Amino acid sequence: MANTEPQSSSPLPGAWRRLLSVTGLVPLGAFLVLHAAVNALALRDGGSFATAVAAIHHIPGLVALEWALVLAPLALHAALGSWLLATRKTLVQPCPYPGPLRAIVRATGVAAIGFVALHLPELRFRMPGARLGGGEIATVLAADLSSTYGGVPWRGAFYLVGTACVVFHFAAGAWGWFASTRRGSGARARRWAAWGAVAAGGALWLLFASTVVFHATGSRLLGGSERLPPSTARCPAPDGPPAR
Repeated sequence: MANTEPQSSSPLPGAWRRLLSVTGLVPLGAFLVLHAAVNALALRDGGSFATAVAAIHHIPGLVALEWALVLAPLALHAALGSWLLATRKTLVQPCPYPGPLRAIVRATGVAAIGFVALHLPELRFRMPGARLGGGEIATVLAADLSSTYGGVPWRGAFYLVGTACVVFHFAAGAWGWFASTRRGSGARARRWAAWGAVAAGGALWLLFASTVVFHATGSRLLGGSERLPPSTARCPAPDGPPAR
């Protein structure tokens, strides 16, 4: 990719660049992959999803791990990214992103912060001091994502756009990190890395979009039968006199 970024902005010092990359790529990547894996189970059947959520909740020291490895690094990454945006600094010089793409990366970063800030209180911090089980999470998501206003499922659309912003920011950020290394300095390596980022990001978002559609409508985006509520009760007898 050619560089069209003005050379007026000063690059970030090396230590700060590494800190921004580590606090973004590692926790956000783990967050997305874990969510994608668990959501894939939700698309399969509710029992597998509930079992996976219960297994995660039984991890020793889960709260400390969650804050140390995911939430705190992402908060630091968001703070550093906001500072970069306010001071108009760039990570490296010359910037590997073309001007329009760099603007989109930064815009999706801001949108990702807003989406995560709204998503976590809705599910992770919905009940202070307690965690929702798998069945409860599925119920909340189905109720929220299927809700409409004026006939439009605004919350479901918000989740589609929000997950797209998070995945795009991660994929573009991963490409930008690679392009700033020695191995990513060549045009051919950057081109192949760009295709890999597009493929990985597209697959992740397609899975998240399938999950949103599934919880909102009960249907699978990529086909399959419509979700039906489980029932073990026998069918009621038909009205009318019994058959002789």
